[in-house]
Amino acid sequence: MFAAWLCAYGRLWGLTLAPAAGVALVGRPLSSATRKLLGLTLTASENPPPHVSQILSLAAHNIPIAAWPLLLGVAGCDRRIVTRRVGDSMVWACALANTVPVGGALGAYGTVLLAYIPQLPVEWAGLALGYGSWLVQRSRPMGCRERLAWLALITALLMVAAGLESLAVPHG
Repeated sequence: MFAAWLCAYGRLWGLTLAPAAGVALVGRPLSSATRKLLGLTLTASENPPPHVSQILSLAAHNIPIAAWPLLLGVAGCDRRIVTRRVGDSMVWACALANTVPVGGALGAYGTVLLAYIPQLPVEWAGLALGYGSWLVQRSRPMGCRERLAWLALITALLMVAAGLESLAVPHG
């Protein structure tokens, strides 16, 4: 379990830092286009005050994004090479959809963005658990109790990440 998580965690950071480096290296033209596309307003006054409902809302949004790979084994995607490749493609596509915008933002906004993403290491840890679960399921069947344990870990990490995202960012 730990090896699968660590592999997925490293891949997520690689997928995040590659576009960050690309945007930063290309410079102003790509940075300006990325800023225009993302439209982030990095000001404390734009952040809502921390509240339990905000934390729960963030977690409710992120948990399905991280946990859905647990269902790939239930759907039988681990049984045949073709369906394993489909599962791999789905996991990669979801990973890219989550990491590329963050990496682009890091490259475009630089260190100013760091104050607004204190949750990212923990959030990526939760996402890596979901993606890592697929790596485990590709190699061996996973029982219901094991899936529930993975889901509990994903949920716990993403609740912590949502708390950080709500409480630890600058507020006006």
